[in-house]
Amino acid sequence: MMKLPNSLFFRTATTLAVTSLLLVSITLASLAWFVVIPISKQSADDLAALLILSAQTWVELPPETRHVLEQELSEIHQLKLTHSPVPLSPFKQLRPYLGLLEKAIEHRLGNPVTVGYNPEYTNQIWIDIPMAEHILHFSFPNDRVGARPPIALLFISIAILLLAIITALILALRLSRPLAMLSIATTMVGKGKKHLTLPETGPDEIINLAQHFNHMATEVTELLENRTTLLAGISHDLRTPLTRIKLTLELMPETTENEFRQSLTEDVDEIERRLHEVLRLARGVEQQEQPQELDLGKLIIEVISDHQHDGSQIHYNPVAPVVQSVPRETLKRILNNLLENAIRYSDLKPVTVQLEQVGNGQVTICILDQGLGIPEDEREAVFRPFYRLENSRSQTTGGSGLGLAIVQQLCIAQDWKITLQARHDGGTAACLKL
Repeated sequence: MMKLPNSLFFRTATTLAVTSLLLVSITLASLAWFVVIPISKQSADDLAALLILSAQTWVELPPETRHVLEQELSEIHQLKLTHSPVPLSPFKQLRPYLGLLEKAIEHRLGNPVTVGYNPEYTNQIWIDIPMAEHILHFSFPNDRVGARPPIALLFISIAILLLAIITALILALRLSRPLAMLSIATTMVGKGKKHLTLPETGPDEIINLAQHFNHMATEVTELLENRTTLLAGISHDLRTPLTRIKLTLELMPETTENEFRQSLTEDVDEIERRLHEVLRLARGVEQQEQPQELDLGKLIIEVISDHQHDGSQIHYNPVAPVVQSVPRETLKRILNNLLENAIRYSDLKPVTVQLEQVGNGQVTICILDQGLGIPEDEREAVFRPFYRLENSRSQTTGGSGLGLAIVQQLCIAQDWKITLQARHDGGTAACLKL
């Protein structure tokens, strides 16, 4: 079953078109029922009365004066009367007026009459009226009853319907286009890209909305730039004292306890690592990387090899080559962060990497761990910066809370989707859909 679009343009246009169609139908039905049909019946009844009166008068007149009546009917009423037999054929097309005329004559006479056309005079309408012992043949040109209300109503309905549909499309486009542009612009702002300036044209409400959005987007962009500059400055300023501390540690006397020196060195390294991650998150996705054709299987093997030096167990079964056009370093950065998380929370159990390509070309990379898992109500929260689960706050297992935030930010920039799912046998499956 075909699914109808759910866009504002389609719904607005459909509503306006259906409403216009109902309005046209009600208008035409009312016009036909209260105006056209009564007028047609009255016209048919008047013509029926004239034909019967003419037939009665013709029968009552002496034969030598009947030609005067025939001439008068022809000149004044465009009616031709003859008593010679005329072979008639029924009309092939629908003529509602002639049906009304036939019923009106039969109602007045009480006898059936014949309405048709003579093949020799196709532009004439013929009516056989029995009167006394005669059958009188009346004829009149088509243009005498040239009005065709059904055809007129059909053309009127088509014209109104077309105008209604065109008007509905114009109104729907006028309503939905600014909102569609606003949706695109907000998406770009949400991805940290350079915002799209909305045109400040149209109705006053749209102009005010565009002005407010442009002002807000400019402030957001400036705020992000200031944040990056501020964090970069803090990072730069802190590196100098950190370097002096590291140099002091190197110059400490040999009598200093090795454990104490090692502890301080690890603390300094941890501070540097945290500063680097914060700065990397702040910079976001400002530097856009050009995509390139890659064998994703080989890239996964390369990422896995970087994490196996510390003894981590990572299982991956290579599949048939899966080639996609992707930004190499961005994808590698995402996979590194996901693998780091999986290894950190897997409790020294093996981690599995899966690569799958479905029929429509969509590629999915899943990293499965066997840890304690993530509660369902926290699977969205872990993508927030500095958010950490309660069971990951120790020095041995706790991270900085920025790894998944960076993954989420990069995925949004590339229109990829990252999801966290609970595994049936325990642990978490982090699936990246390209």
